[in-house]
Amino acid sequence: MASLEDLYAVSRRLCFDVTEGLSKLERDEGRGHGVNDGLAREMRTRMGELKKITSEMERQWRAMAMTASIAKSDTWKRKVEHVIEETDHLEMSLHRFGSREERRLNEQKEREDLMRRVTDDEGFRSLVGEYDAESGSMKSVRRSGSMVDELLEQGASVLGNLSEQSATLRNVKRKVFSLLDKMGVSSSLLRVIDRRQRLDAILVYGGMFATVLILFIVWMFFSR
Repeated sequence: MASLEDLYAVSRRLCFDVTEGLSKLERDEGRGHGVNDGLAREMRTRMGELKKITSEMERQWRAMAMTASIAKSDTWKRKVEHVIEETDHLEMSLHRFGSREERRLNEQKEREDLMRRVTDDEGFRSLVGEYDAESGSMKSVRRSGSMVDELLEQGASVLGNLSEQSATLRNVKRKVFSLLDKMGVSSSLLRVIDRRQRLDAILVYGGMFATVLILFIVWMFFSR
């Protein structure tokens, strides 16, 4: 049978190994890595060995307390109690880790089952297809709306330019008539020039109307 000193040395080594193994398991868990099942099983095995050793240590200490000196008994009492407390703490930490891992595996299994049922459901696949078709239609409508907006902006710009040109032509007409009148040009020639100016104005306004009509037809086509 191993002595209390030997058991204490083994318990310290086991506590260190379990602490290191549990830290590695928790680091992998925090990084989202898969759990090392082999390491987890090894830590549970070592925890079982540690609990057996601490039970034997406590039994031997109680037997020693009946024959050894008070000082030696108190010293070993503190050592044994420290090992027992550390063992309980490690066991609780390992149990919490196991609970989290079990919950993670259950959630993963539920997600896989749900996805399998969903992908096997004909109604769901049909619904997804309809959603994709509707989504494509909405994208097409948005693209058409964007094209119409661009055409309307271009049309507004053209109308603005035509309006500016019309105002410029009217100013030029007044200045030309005034200049010709001062130069003594005949009234018949002025009437010819005036008719030409009116024709130009008709062409300008006709172009404006045609532009507006084309934009309206384009808007009606894309808004259906």
